[in-house]
Amino acid sequence: MLLPVIVAAAAFQDWIALRVGQPHAGHSRGAVIVWSMVAATLACAVLAALIKSRRAGAIVVSLGLLLGSAALVHAGGGLTDLHFSFFVVLGLISLYQEWLALVLSVALVAVHHMLVGLVVPTLVFSDPRAWAHPVYFALLHAVFVLAMCAVQLAYWRFVRRAQVEVAEVQERAAEQLRRREERYRALVQDSCDVINVVDVTGVIGSVSPAALAVMGYQPDDLVGTDYFQLIHPDDRAALVAFPGSGAAEQRTEVRTRHADGTWHWHDVTLRDLTGNPAVGGLVISHRDVTERREFQDLLQHEAAHDVLTGLLNRGAFLKALDQALANLPAGQRLAVLFVDLNDFKPVNDTYGHEAGDQLLIAAGNALQRSVLGADTVGRLGGDEFAVVLVDITLPENAIAVATRILHALAEPITVGGATLSSTASIGIALSGPDVTGTDELLQRADVAMYQAKRAKDSGWALAGGDRATTGS
Repeated sequence: MLLPVIVAAAAFQDWIALRVGQPHAGHSRGAVIVWSMVAATLACAVLAALIKSRRAGAIVVSLGLLLGSAALVHAGGGLTDLHFSFFVVLGLISLYQEWLALVLSVALVAVHHMLVGLVVPTLVFSDPRAWAHPVYFALLHAVFVLAMCAVQLAYWRFVRRAQVEVAEVQERAAEQLRRREERYRALVQDSCDVINVVDVTGVIGSVSPAALAVMGYQPDDLVGTDYFQLIHPDDRAALVAFPGSGAAEQRTEVRTRHADGTWHWHDVTLRDLTGNPAVGGLVISHRDVTERREFQDLLQHEAAHDVLTGLLNRGAFLKALDQALANLPAGQRLAVLFVDLNDFKPVNDTYGHEAGDQLLIAAGNALQRSVLGADTVGRLGGDEFAVVLVDITLPENAIAVATRILHALAEPITVGGATLSSTASIGIALSGPDVTGTDELLQRADVAMYQAKRAKDSGWALAGGDRATTGS
């Protein structure tokens, strides 16, 4: 508020007026005028302190300051230097930015100089030339005062225009901020994705409402907990390493624990906003992609497996054989068993294709029961199957598996009221220094299978050089 400053200024002026003295103290009119103005100045200061209205207070304070300046000028005998007090006072009055107070101030200065100049000109003007023409010099003084007021008015207009522009800019900025905040809240509240804000230690600071629908958790229950405990142990490494990686964003798929204890696949996007004071952490969004992952896994399974038996198809089996040969430890061997069912076509012709399909399924199951978990079983097509046996040290190891397969295939199955069993011819080929690759190994097993088939009995044949050993 300007009141304390202005009251102090008025009191200071009155003090100076008393200190300067009264050169014309012998003039009774001058003494009365000076002391009246001093008293009026102090009265205005007291009255201004009691008035609550800003405009009324501004007018009273302005009057008191001008009266104080007049008293100062009169006490100094109208010295020109003391007239500068009016301009200082007008500067103070302009701080109120009240048009009425400023206009009244100009009028008061002009009227005061005219009246006092006519009654006691020596109290207003120190130059004898002005004593004879007090009205002219009073108007001249008022013109300069008016010019100063015009400068103040222009300054007000400039300041107010700047204030309006600043206020408009601030209002637009505030409106944009409100809209962004509303948009963000709407996106977060209505988003199907779970949005977490996590600090660098992994503690969850906030969670969007979608956590209930996507993960089964109440958002408030997750706040303050360890985010990484929600991630499958096998998938945590990539997420834990992200804060120190220097990357601004990372996207990956991880398994996330649902509230019911099951693991769901989530597409996770991490953004490092630790440097943003408004966030101060990692923003991690989750989207449940379990159905998509399961569908992808199904497609991948179907692409690599036989639809009827569920065994590896020909292409996947050959890839598995290539990989087994490439990863074969030094000093170890593997064996390929080429299995062909005997007399399969008559089963189809006699009992129908449905019975033939059931026989193929039973044969696939028999093969899988006869091998170890590390071994590979596939269907090459029709009634042809193949097996890869790893960790074979002697041919007898492969022969034992072939014999076990023959016995398993001989077990009868019931299809459409008919009891069926299958026999097979099995060709066995072992890897070794003389085998150049997958194709040659499979070809040797194929040749050995035909050798066993020519024996006219269910059995096996072991490829070895140019000749094969057969048995049942």
